[in-house]
Amino acid sequence: MGDPGRTCPLGYRTRAADLRADVGLAAETLYVIGGLYGNGHALRSIQAMARKEVAAGLPAPMLVFNGDFNWFNAEPSSFRLINDAVAGCHAVAGNVELELAEPSPGVGCGCAYPDWVDGATVECSNQIMARLQGVAAGFPDVRERLAALPTHLVVKVAGLRIGVIHGDPDSVAGWGLAVENMPPAGSGSERIERWFREAGVDILACTHTCLAYMQDLPVDGRRCLVVNNGAAGMPNFRGDRRGILTRVGTSPSPSGSLYGTRVGDAYCEAVPVRWDIAGWEAWFAGVWPAGSPAASSYGDRLRDGPDYHPGRALRLSR
Repeated sequence: MGDPGRTCPLGYRTRAADLRADVGLAAETLYVIGGLYGNGHALRSIQAMARKEVAAGLPAPMLVFNGDFNWFNAEPSSFRLINDAVAGCHAVAGNVELELAEPSPGVGCGCAYPDWVDGATVECSNQIMARLQGVAAGFPDVRERLAALPTHLVVKVAGLRIGVIHGDPDSVAGWGLAVENMPPAGSGSERIERWFREAGVDILACTHTCLAYMQDLPVDGRRCLVVNNGAAGMPNFRGDRRGILTRVGTSPSPSGSLYGTRVGDAYCEAVPVRWDIAGWEAWFAGVWPAGSPAASSYGDRLRDGPDYHPGRALRLSR
């Protein structure tokens, strides 16, 4: 076992072939909501976005939370609110949910952080997880639901199979689809091409690594797409405090998009998630005051966004 926060249990291991075996759900519009991170203000915004689709005469979107919907909600009322809302939708487990359902000794947050993430960030994440686990202990019904979550889902939209995962096809906490590990735009990757072949999907929708991007790759003569939404509940770009969700639909988003592409007959878009900044800041400061691990580790990102820009996110070959 390695250092807490830089490793994960063998139980996190997954197989791309399991996606191929999944018969799949079906939707005309899909929201993939990764990294909500316990942001109840972002959740309300996403629910309003879904209602806007219906008001525009479009079908109600299928909401799929692909892990780490818990994190900052380390107090009873918001913990219950987030988890009850997700229970009414579809979801897959992230490392946070796995460690809340059944904590693994010596694993810490279970993020499996790579070497480029500094040690202080890892330690803060371990402390956040410990506090969140303390809250979750008072909610055995929620822990039971989290333990029952799958590690993947397949959703069919416009004839395409979208594989919804948290990390990468080999692990819930895998970093193989982090933007830092992607090949240059327009080129291929033997490992990622193998994942697409084994999974039998056209799109892989992931999160976990917190930096958003969209990149296409050629796989046996077909155009496949990897979409990492970054975080729905945290800023994703410098100077932009909005979250992002991945929307795949038979028509464009009525809420607009930051960037996107067409795959077959489907529109795949990175859609911004706006929320009440003042309300969010007041709530966050009440739960995580200055000097707390979440304020220390995430304060700069929540105020200013990461050192990352939209020009790096759209990585298409054409």
